[in-house]
Amino acid sequence: MTCWQALNRCPVEVVAAFADLGTTPDVTDDTESAIEALFVCQLYEPHTALIDVAELRWKLFTKKQLEGQKLPPTLGALHEAIARAHFQAMVWCQDQVPNPQLPPPTDYGWNNEGDSLIPITALVPPAPASITHLVECGCKENQCRSHCSCKSQQLNCSEMCLCGADEDVCENVSNDHPLGIDDEVEEDDPTI
Repeated sequence: MTCWQALNRCPVEVVAAFADLGTTPDVTDDTESAIEALFVCQLYEPHTALIDVAELRWKLFTKKQLEGQKLPPTLGALHEAIARAHFQAMVWCQDQVPNPQLPPPTDYGWNNEGDSLIPITALVPPAPASITHLVECGCKENQCRSHCSCKSQQLNCSEMCLCGADEDVCENVSNDHPLGIDDEVEEDDPTI
């Protein structure tokens, strides 16, 4: 209901941006900007003047002390979500075509893992590595499970945790590509 109410408050540019999804091979910058500025920001902070999700995340974190799962997505995560929505809209736009010619979903926010498509959550981490390494869990058991504060924030355990991020003790240690992050993407890339 919250999303529907936010959509009803949005200007016509947002409806046009959503209508543009799936109609072109690539998501236009105007479409992505309208969804970010005029929908996502309004969804998380109704009547805000902010049009940048990074600024809104910082405001909500510093002023309201919101936890990570209550903050708007990072720009990198939002970009991937819009890309997946764009691909799904391309499928729907060709629902009456007998053999639709679609680009590979891996160009639109998905990774192939075996026979499955796995969504890319973000191309950059939710915070700089220097900050995420400061997160620590207090797991006192032999293995970090669902109650682990690192795991609940979708972070790997670090050396600061009581488990020590020891692979023999902890199930939540660093993977080759944690959080769906692509090693080839630079952290400083402003386009993500």
